[in-house]
Amino acid sequence: MSTASSAYPLYAVIAEICARAGLPYDKFNTTLLEGYVQGMQITNESAAFEHIQTLAQAYFFDPVNRGGAVTFVPRGAEPVMEIDENDLIGDSDDEKTRRSPEEIVQVLNLNYYDSAGGIDTCKQTSDRSIDTRSEGEKNIETPLVLETDQAAQAVVIMHKVMIEEQRGEVEITLPSSYLSLTAGDVVLYQGDRYRIDEVNIDSGEQKYKLLHDRKSAYQSQALGVAPMAAPDPVPLVAGSTYIEFIDAPILSSGDDTQLGYYIAIAGSNSAWSGATVALSLDGGENYSGSDTTDVEAVMGELTTTLGTHKREIPDTHNRVQVQLYDDGDALEYRTLAQLLNRQNRALIGNEIVSFAEADEISPGVWEIGYLLRGRLGTGIEAHPAGTRFVLLERNTLHYIPTERYNLEQTLTFRATSSGSAVETTTDGTFTGASHSEPAPTSLTAYRSGGQLTIEWVGVGYLGGRAAYDQSQFFSGYRVTINGDSTDTSATRLTIADPGTATIQVSQINSITGTGPAAEITV
Repeated sequence: MSTASSAYPLYAVIAEICARAGLPYDKFNTTLLEGYVQGMQITNESAAFEHIQTLAQAYFFDPVNRGGAVTFVPRGAEPVMEIDENDLIGDSDDEKTRRSPEEIVQVLNLNYYDSAGGIDTCKQTSDRSIDTRSEGEKNIETPLVLETDQAAQAVVIMHKVMIEEQRGEVEITLPSSYLSLTAGDVVLYQGDRYRIDEVNIDSGEQKYKLLHDRKSAYQSQALGVAPMAAPDPVPLVAGSTYIEFIDAPILSSGDDTQLGYYIAIAGSNSAWSGATVALSLDGGENYSGSDTTDVEAVMGELTTTLGTHKREIPDTHNRVQVQLYDDGDALEYRTLAQLLNRQNRALIGNEIVSFAEADEISPGVWEIGYLLRGRLGTGIEAHPAGTRFVLLERNTLHYIPTERYNLEQTLTFRATSSGSAVETTTDGTFTGASHSEPAPTSLTAYRSGGQLTIEWVGVGYLGGRAAYDQSQFFSGYRVTINGDSTDTSATRLTIADPGTATIQVSQINSITGTGPAAEITV
């Protein structure tokens, strides 16, 4: 075993293993790898690929064949391209397999050798007890020598990758114009990010197996439990945790699998390194389940008032100032086109807005303007100073699946800062906004031959541009005419003309029922 002062570059360790296995130097490429290896236990009985698999598990890279050479590709790269659905061959776009929820474990343990802990194995743990889908415990053994925090971050990343890949895999077939794609590449497909896990080449076409992938899954700032019995005291104690319960429409199609809500947290000082969040269903008398995380959202509160505005046109009249809790956070400019592509979305109170302009007027205080109001069908309100502000970057929020019996219940959340007894609580009524269908649009009606024909256009939270989709729990439309209701799956209804008619059309969700209605009188 090596010590921390004699760590070896990861690329050099992999190159040495390949060379000792008899692989020519022009048949492998380790130049993309970063990081250092403290040490690892090896035996002559183990094959070279087993040692490489051990390193790949902890350092998150994939050995892939590119151009006749084994290339070691780090995870978490930017997408190399977006796959056009029109290029799919056959019915491959239907070949999606969702993995069993039982594959998500509640607690994942990594047993390793700590560089400061001698020859005894140490353990770091990732606990996602607040995730109602998870259960059980799993141990991963590795012969690697790791630093304490490095091991803690590795097990958190392993856990996040397991959860992301549980969303399932997609198998698609593409023409030869996509020959440049290889295993390990990251692509965009149907609005989601995927990692190519496997490529099978046939005459004139390639079959690709895609796994759900999330760039932020490969990032962690977790602090490990030191192997020493009594850690040295820290000069600065972690402060409280800011926590927000967000009952809002889904922000990503991947969140459509189950009824749920979002949680956002952030630290109040530089010593904050994460928090454990627990849920109470009885107003804080008892808490069940917990989830420890170090993923921070960009959060703050308004310091000036934001007035109301029409939904239909950009708000160029109102500007508002926001005090961010972390002075190191920053807000950025975006174009109108970028706003329409879901960038710079923020929650102010319970209204979702998008902002194009952002100016820092003093440390941690930003003024934002050119706003798109009432996004995703949320209500437009005037917001006083002190109203919450949360930047809705999906990779900084936690989506928590829940059961329908929690609808209209008050949920209480307690956040306890890691390394501190400081607790923060918040609560809110859960309305199931994640699966409340938006109102239809373009509602019209016309009379002809003694009949009244009603037409409308459905609206969905999923997809983009002209390719929208309703929730997988969407179950049709409810048309109410002068108080009498009819359910239909079509977007047109013809009836005998009743004379003067007040018409309301709502979309129906099988979990939350009817959403808000579009209404006309004819």
